Amino acid sequence: MTQYIISKTTAIEVNEKNEIVPANLEIALVAALGFEPQEVDGVTVWVNKDERYWLLHSQELPEDAAKRQEAVDAINEKTGALPLAPTMDKSFAQLLMRQMSMNVTGEAFVDGSLTGAWRVETVSPYMPHNAQLHGVLTGRLQHVSVVHTSLPLAVCVLFLQALGVGQHAYVYIPDGAEAEPQLIYITVQNEKSLKEMAPETSLFRMEGLDKFAVVGLDADMVKEAIEKAQLQRTILLAKAKTDAPQPQPELVAAAAAAEPQKAE
Repeated sequence: MTQYIISKTTAIEVNEKNEIVPANLEIALVAALGFEPQEVDGVTVWVNKDERYWLLHSQELPEDAAKRQEAVDAINEKTGALPLAPTMDKSFAQLLMRQMSMNVTGEAFVDGSLTGAWRVETVSPYMPHNAQLHGVLTGRLQHVSVVHTSLPLAVCVLFLQALGVGQHAYVYIPDGAEAEPQLIYITVQNEKSLKEMAPETSLFRMEGLDKFAVVGLDADMVKEAIEKAQLQRTILLAKAKTDAPQPQPELVAAAAAAEPQKAE
């Protein structure tokens, strides 16, 4: 699993499929919005200025509706906070959509099956479905898309992915003396397009920097990553030159002998 830093106090993990672990999804959401955790009588309360919430999924509550409400009321009273279930709350999804421009469309078919789902996509100044015009080297403006039957959940997942959760770090070194190397983060969805666009000698994976995708790196860390990539590039180019097929001496000699002689 790979860890991603969301704030000074919170980090979460994604699994081998680069999916956010469900138990961490809502934690990442409130942390990304600036809430900080506080422990109150065994309950984690998320605090931001005058707002206080506790996450419903984090507490074991009775299945019986009446008993469940009693338990919720008791937690509300002892923590001074309100319950919150971000991935199921339409008003919370609307809050996220005000934080980040998104486009929502309905889909009747998914992978050829009649299911009914919501596609939520980031909105950018570029054409989101045209890789040549939109590009994949646009950082936080890169196109991100999520499809799910639950609209609030799709919005929540998209919000975190667009912030950087699950993105991979690369150093991109363009060809040309005047082109500047850059550290970039790319979503898994856009990674294939990046590799098709950039030659092997221009793109260098920096797995150790994935965890900083949301919060960013300081200038020294970026410089170190670029220098490491430039060294890798030098080694790669040298190896390619060494491995290039060399003309056989006997063929060179035969070719020279076959050349027409100059007139005296």
